[in-house]
Amino acid sequence: MNRMTALALVTLATLSSIGAASAQDRGLRATVPFEFTVGTRLLPADTYRVTVISAGLIRLQNRDGHFAAATTTFMDAKQSPNGSKLVFTKHGNQYFLREILCPTNPGMNVAIPPSKLEKRVERQEAMLHGGEPVLIAAR
Repeated sequence: MNRMTALALVTLATLSSIGAASAQDRGLRATVPFEFTVGTRLLPADTYRVTVISAGLIRLQNRDGHFAAATTTFMDAKQSPNGSKLVFTKHGNQYFLREILCPTNPGMNVAIPPSKLEKRVERQEAMLHGGEPVLIAAR
């Protein structure tokens, strides 16, 4: 199948707003039940804090601080009527962070451009089966 199919997979993950003194310190906490890639960095399944470092730049860091990744972003016009979400694209057995949708924090409503690694995996997977977006839901 040459075309990517859209599949929303709601998992038992929690995203919650984290209070902070300034808008830049505000973030989300997400439990991701699978390993995933952000840019060139492979992150294990864990609970991550997602924060805006500056306009166009976000950071993910796990609970104990051993695993972290920063990546560039651009504003996303998509809206999430059902709360905050991390959206992943799945190619084969690899997950890539694609979007962060946060209706309560416009600075966190961002898309992440595909990395060279994701583009290569996407091309390989498209030849075989196609990729699937995966959604981490909030409550």
